[in-house]
Amino acid sequence: MNKLEQNIDSIFEKWQGGLCPGGQVAVRKDGKLIYNKNFGYANIEHKVTVKNETVFHVASVSKQITVMCVLLLQEDGQLQIDHDVRDYISEHISFEEPVTIRQMMNNVSGIRDQWELLDLSGVRIVDTITQRDALSLIRKQKKLNFQAQSEFLYSNSNFTLLAEIVEKLSGKTLNEFANERIFKPLGMESTCFKDTHWNVIPKRASSYYDDGTGRFVYSVLNYGAYGATSLNTTATDFLKWMENFKTPTICREETLKIMKDNPKLVDGTESSYAGGLFVGDYKGHKYIEHGGADAAYRSAMLRFTDADVDIVLFSNTQNIPMKDAAFAVADVIFGHVNNLPEAEHPKEYVKEFNSKEVEGYYFSTSAASIMTFDIILKEGKPHLKNPYGDAPLMHVSGNHFRITQLDLDLYFGESSLLKTKDKLIPLQKLTPFQPEDCSIYIGRFESGELGTFYDVIEKEGTLFISHSRNGEEILYQVDENKFITKATFTYIVEFIIGENEITGLSFTGNRVRDVRLGKVTR
Repeated sequence: MNKLEQNIDSIFEKWQGGLCPGGQVAVRKDGKLIYNKNFGYANIEHKVTVKNETVFHVASVSKQITVMCVLLLQEDGQLQIDHDVRDYISEHISFEEPVTIRQMMNNVSGIRDQWELLDLSGVRIVDTITQRDALSLIRKQKKLNFQAQSEFLYSNSNFTLLAEIVEKLSGKTLNEFANERIFKPLGMESTCFKDTHWNVIPKRASSYYDDGTGRFVYSVLNYGAYGATSLNTTATDFLKWMENFKTPTICREETLKIMKDNPKLVDGTESSYAGGLFVGDYKGHKYIEHGGADAAYRSAMLRFTDADVDIVLFSNTQNIPMKDAAFAVADVIFGHVNNLPEAEHPKEYVKEFNSKEVEGYYFSTSAASIMTFDIILKEGKPHLKNPYGDAPLMHVSGNHFRITQLDLDLYFGESSLLKTKDKLIPLQKLTPFQPEDCSIYIGRFESGELGTFYDVIEKEGTLFISHSRNGEEILYQVDENKFITKATFTYIVEFIIGENEITGLSFTGNRVRDVRLGKVTR
């Protein structure tokens, strides 16, 4: 075993022990495959190992293929990406502001994200979710998150709508069009879009969640939605697609330029997201990349355009952060020391720490997204509450704890902190909202954009928000009129105050903003 192979192997150590899920890792430099390994099991129940031909659901890595389909239609003269989306699929649009196809490709459209909308409407992430379900909810949205081109905000809805454009203009399904124009010409024989939830895909890996205790549990994926997701492929197949970025055979050179050009926002700043790809610079090397996460499937593709290096990672478990792993592989290839700036560890309290002090619900908006942690006690020991099984916090020393499977450190105290690899994020410990007068908040709130209603109720002096499918959740107070709910996704709830009374409420998540519900008068 040479040094390069040994160093890359060490990055994927978690996939190399016992009966565990794993993945595929493929690396190509200057057109030559220099590393190609499979780890772990595609199916634990039947003890089927991961092989070169094992197929993985690659989640959001799908988006670049959908964008290419749209751009091929532009090459054919069937659309213009700077035209308003309503010129092509007006039947799916209710908002009034103009949004172009290019803005959707670049994730600067302001269109609300389908997964958070579905969650708010009462659809569970483990439900069977079809393309029609997603389109139906997107169609109900009368407002954008923001004016198009004013900022970047990732939204899966953009790519579901792009898939609809491809199907309407081509007269073929997205999978048929992609197969005819991309997969077959490139020799990607094991690649397809899974466009119905009942499709059987031979040699497909099952999805398993690592709960942090050495146990793997089945993680359900029932999507029939596609465009934003649902590409199924192998690492070696996907390298054939990545070769097209170097030597285009299925499209024009200018088409690839559109996919790799960082868009400028209204304020003149440059966005890091182009046509279904993140574009950037790492230690002097220009790259394009994208990751994906659905259920426990994880994926990452990373191409260094100037150095001609392609890295593909596909997995059926979530226990290795794939983007970090891809850049760690790059460090090995380039001979770099893995010296990403790392946040310093805060000073620890050198005292015996009471686990009871750790218990609670923690929140932060200091990171790029709304972040919450629910720490509970089990047999007197702190655990991170998780739908797949509560994961223990490893006590390092003093007030320092570690969430091993997330590679995060927590420091508890008067000013609690979360430490990621390169950031220290302040955490706020929240308490349930117990106002002196609950009656002003209590009532039913409904939304035409979500097609559902919520009830705000009181139990023993504490306010809850209740939904027929999402259940009852405590309202935790963040400040005077801002609250947090615990659900599949996390939302900030704000009550809308009219003339001396509450007239509605709004939900804001990471990818939806100010979704309003009016208070029902009885």
